[in-house]
Amino acid sequence: MRYESCFFDLYGTLVDVWTDERKSSLWRGAAEFCSLCGASYTAPELQARYLALCAEETAALAAAHPELGPEGVEIELRGVFRRLFEAKGVRVSDERTADTALLFRTLSLRRAPRLMKGARQTLAELRRRGTRIFLLSNAQSCFTMPELRRLGIAEAFDGIFLSSDFGARKPAPAFFRAALARAGASPESSLMVGNDPEADIRGAEAVGMVSRYIHSPQSPPRGAPLPESCREIASLTDLLK
Repeated sequence: MRYESCFFDLYGTLVDVWTDERKSSLWRGAAEFCSLCGASYTAPELQARYLALCAEETAALAAAHPELGPEGVEIELRGVFRRLFEAKGVRVSDERTADTALLFRTLSLRRAPRLMKGARQTLAELRRRGTRIFLLSNAQSCFTMPELRRLGIAEAFDGIFLSSDFGARKPAPAFFRAALARAGASPESSLMVGNDPEADIRGAEAVGMVSRYIHSPQSPPRGAPLPESCREIASLTDLLK
């Protein structure tokens, strides 16, 4: 592979993770935590309030960026967790907000996140060969950064670009272009690697990037054929050939 920069999707591409935010145990545990912190909630009340705040903030962000629309924006969930406390008259620190987000994420997991086969080897070898490595993911930084550190790959990237920090999500061209600009990379010299045919592959094609598609259990249905600018790979280590 002869690209100056390689942009990787995270979940379903480099990291295997399964979550379920519908679990009743999540909302019971989160409600108990909030109540112990002074913000008394029942599980159904907390779930309803959380979903309402997410919808409200998504609508507001989409209204501010009509070019993206509701499906193209990404809110920052730390603001939602803070507002859950404020709704009960409780002021919380940044640390308490971060702890609440981590608890929420932990309770949502069906199993602990783990690296995909070949992920660590591929990242290390590409770096050794002089390729710049970037993460480009639809993700919440309050969830993702602790997981990257736990998995030991937080330092594997030359830059980490998460949708919650940009207010936009793949496949929005604005997110790709902003990440490329911050990376100091051109689309022509960059490769996108991901497991989502729409968000990763067609999103990359829209800004002139070639791509590699890897199918994983988390991949959504493929639908239309992959674009000509994309080649499917069987494993991450195929990128080293």
